[in-house]
Amino acid sequence: MIITNARILTFDTANRVLDSGSVEIRADGSIGDVSSVRARGKNIIDAQGKLLMPALINCHTHLYSTLARGISLPGRAPRNFPEILKKLWWRLDRALNEEDVYYSALVGLIDAAKCGVGTLVDHHSSPNACAGSLDRIDQAFRDVGLRGVLCYETSDRNGPIQALEGIRENIRFIDRAQRAPRGDGLVTATFGLHASFTLSDETLRRAVEVNDSLHAGFHIHVAEDGCDAGAVKRLRDLGVLDEQCLAAHCVHVTAADIGTLARRRVNVVHNPQSNCNNAVGAARLLDLFRCGVLVGLGSDGYSPRMFDEFKTAFHVQKLLAGDPRVAYAEAYAAAFLNNRTIVKNLWEMEIGRIEKGARADLILVDYYPPTPLHAGNLFGHILFGIANAPVDSLIVNGRYVLRDKQCVTVDERRIAEKAAARARALWERF
Repeated sequence: MIITNARILTFDTANRVLDSGSVEIRADGSIGDVSSVRARGKNIIDAQGKLLMPALINCHTHLYSTLARGISLPGRAPRNFPEILKKLWWRLDRALNEEDVYYSALVGLIDAAKCGVGTLVDHHSSPNACAGSLDRIDQAFRDVGLRGVLCYETSDRNGPIQALEGIRENIRFIDRAQRAPRGDGLVTATFGLHASFTLSDETLRRAVEVNDSLHAGFHIHVAEDGCDAGAVKRLRDLGVLDEQCLAAHCVHVTAADIGTLARRRVNVVHNPQSNCNNAVGAARLLDLFRCGVLVGLGSDGYSPRMFDEFKTAFHVQKLLAGDPRVAYAEAYAAAFLNNRTIVKNLWEMEIGRIEKGARADLILVDYYPPTPLHAGNLFGHILFGIANAPVDSLIVNGRYVLRDKQCVTVDERRIAEKAAARARALWERF
């Protein structure tokens, strides 16, 4: 298959913008030739001048949160982050059953696909439906056709037995993922930990010990709120932090912590909209970049729209610095360059660029630039135009997931109806 007559943003090493080019998609789901001329012949898809770019990546999310949309909390509204966790998220995850996990993931993945997201790094929790829960999420990814990096959120907050169940679910699924044929390359695994403040030294040591033989990175919340300040030093001392570790948030970190993250080559993921919503503060993106920390972008389950996360990251840093000149390079790199590097660090998957040999994870966007578009002014077009334009099509691993703005792999309406029925029962249990 060849997509032709497209305006192409390659995000390759030369950051080329091709005004009207063609991209070959090979049978194995990789990208073949990328040309600046219009192709002719058989198996040609005419993009009709739409913009073609790499599919977006969400480096930290919680698909289990989808069925909480519109839920009401009894009593006084939570006043701070610990209360938000206790009154909403830790009650919700305990109420989830196996089918809730599946349908919550399905709906979240459909939303992501319609926003042009091809890969999601998920952090899951369902303490009363732990065993096998990652298999259900894996099935949802395969049903929709998106890429996923999955883990289970190990925590001591529900007692030592459930902490051990979390460790076992991570071990089981990592082993399954590592033994599976590399074939479609849609789903892999990391080792999930909740956060330092809900994990005992004993549980962390056990997780590090078993993960030594699995060679999977840890996926953990780090210093999201002041209640988790000091997490970086503790996690360093216990052997959690390394180049495969994904540390979400890193809001309440010191200069010494940032130095540790840089030296340990930890993958940090900024989640600006969620941080704003929870009023926990904002990660110091400029300082993290200045010290050489690799920082990507995630949603923390707040929104499927990664373009909105990009815009929020950009604007929040301006407010934080009190300087309108800052954050252009950092926000751009986090969203469109570093996310693909983080996935490669976790998975050795070449995505996020339109270049020969990379995986064919692509989106077609209904964007027809009203002003000149080239590599030098790409930021402005993304911020003020592309980010607001409808996603027409999504291709993952060379196969259509979204076409003409409709999911082609699943029945969206039927899934929404089933999810609504599950949500009603879930809310009653909640």
